[in-house]
Amino acid sequence: MAAKKRSEMGIKHEFKSYRDITPMHVSLGNMLHNKTGGWRFIKPIYEDKIPACQNACPAGNDIEGWVKLLNNKEYEKAYWHLKREEPFPAILGRVCFKFCEDACNRTVLDDCIQIKELERFVGDQFAPATPHPELPDYNGQSDKIRSLAVVGSGPSGMSVAYFARLLGFRVTIFDKEALLGGILRLGIPNYRLPRQVVASEFEGLSLMGVELRPNTEIGKDIPLETLTQTFDYVFLATGAHRSIQMELTANISCCQIMSAMTILKQVARGETVALGKRVAVIGGGNTAIDAARTAIRMGCHVTVIYRRSLTEMPAHPEEVREAQEEGVIFRFLAAPEDITINADTTIENLVCCEMELGPTDESGRCRPIRKEGVTFDVPADTILIAIGENPDFDYLGRRVCSTDTIIRTGDDLAILSDHPDGAKVFAGGDMIDIPHTVVHAVASGKKAAIAMDCDRRGIAFSDVLNQIRIGSGDALSFSRYMNWAPVNPVLQNDQKVVDSTKIVYDYFIKMPGCEKTIQPADLRKDSFEPYHSTLSVEEALHETERCMHCGRCTECDNCLIFCPDVSILDQTRETFGYAIDYDYCKGCGICLTECPRHAITMVAEG
Repeated sequence: MAAKKRSEMGIKHEFKSYRDITPMHVSLGNMLHNKTGGWRFIKPIYEDKIPACQNACPAGNDIEGWVKLLNNKEYEKAYWHLKREEPFPAILGRVCFKFCEDACNRTVLDDCIQIKELERFVGDQFAPATPHPELPDYNGQSDKIRSLAVVGSGPSGMSVAYFARLLGFRVTIFDKEALLGGILRLGIPNYRLPRQVVASEFEGLSLMGVELRPNTEIGKDIPLETLTQTFDYVFLATGAHRSIQMELTANISCCQIMSAMTILKQVARGETVALGKRVAVIGGGNTAIDAARTAIRMGCHVTVIYRRSLTEMPAHPEEVREAQEEGVIFRFLAAPEDITINADTTIENLVCCEMELGPTDESGRCRPIRKEGVTFDVPADTILIAIGENPDFDYLGRRVCSTDTIIRTGDDLAILSDHPDGAKVFAGGDMIDIPHTVVHAVASGKKAAIAMDCDRRGIAFSDVLNQIRIGSGDALSFSRYMNWAPVNPVLQNDQKVVDSTKIVYDYFIKMPGCEKTIQPADLRKDSFEPYHSTLSVEEALHETERCMHCGRCTECDNCLIFCPDVSILDQTRETFGYAIDYDYCKGCGICLTECPRHAITMVAEG
């Protein structure tokens, strides 16, 4: 039932005699005939906008939406709402670099919401094998179903398989490894991402109808050309696993000089690894830190050699801090200069030179410059190289347009090639020109799945892209593409981002977040078991209470209370939000200025 206007709520007073009239001076009439809305040239409207956290998420995760559901203790709804845009919360809740938290508007007041921990909490509440409520079936649609071959089972491959299956594709994942998951299973140590968490996600994909083909190497067991002739679409997701070699080690034959990625994979497979007592890790990225912390857990004394300072280090600061707590030694502003090898091919010594920072280079960081004549020795039994990884394009042949480091794709992630016939080929994850993070890989898989569906339907992806892009970045909304309803049934403005300048902090009180439960360094460094606990129900609900719901109406009644024209009308209990009586609203904008979270917008009249 719609809210009544002011003109319908006027009270008519009838007095039988003068004795019934109150002795004080009162007006027995009203001003309802004076419809002051005619003075207005701008008017307020309610519209939900994009919170800063969602805008910062490469996957476009509707964080405020599922946090609100979680706060209402609607756990299953929160789980499925989260998986609309980011299908693997138990994984991303453990390994994401939390761009959302860096953008959280609450940091102005006290500290950010622990979104990553909340995502992990939601992901851990339900098994990935739980039947998907939106999963389409194939009954009677055999002539319309399209097939997709996914080469590689890392995060972008998992993502495209998930979203393509929701779009009605028949999906098959091929991977040369016995253990599915790509970098998630073989490159990220168990203490950060338990193997069972990744395995459970593949169980969920399998129950959704995705066919899994481990131990199948494309280019060797099956030619890529066979896939392009057998499937309607092919998605390349083999990641970047080929370690970049140092010129210093190019002509040195020593089995104890190896790539950090090799060690991580050997440990993940359960193979026996002999590193000796002293390990030097060369590099400053996340692979270097993972390798260093792995070596620490194998009882080694570990030194990380990085040519720039801590500030320029690309590894995630939290990982670096925890590595230091566990005993990893960092030698910043240092670079390897020479390696002395014994007659038995063991390492005698690693010679490093000191560096200093010069002008900014093309990466935006200060260029390291060698200090002449200033060297030092680093004792090492094993040297692990972790200066970067590139994709392996050997299985692609010469028909794919690529550089040494990436495959060239269009805006729809279709690769530029001269394949005249067969499947349309797409690529994502670390094989294309995007940041090499798990969440960016997941986002690329979602984008490719939508692009394939547009191609299947015969519609222009560029037109769809403008309709489903959210915020100020490149994130896409799968919910918008599927026309799924938002949590708040109100007008949606997917391009307007609400940052901290739009928040009225006077209406919020300080509320410290939960303390993370982390095992002490001296205990956790002796084990590959996870050392960080998932939030309890009480802790999770506490964190949801801290959310300010930026850009989204929470029915706080501020607009209702402050409107000087009584033009904000409370809806019925069955209807969310408020109505505005435009007959009397003068467009003064007080409702806008007093809205704590900028859920109201002033627009031009007419």
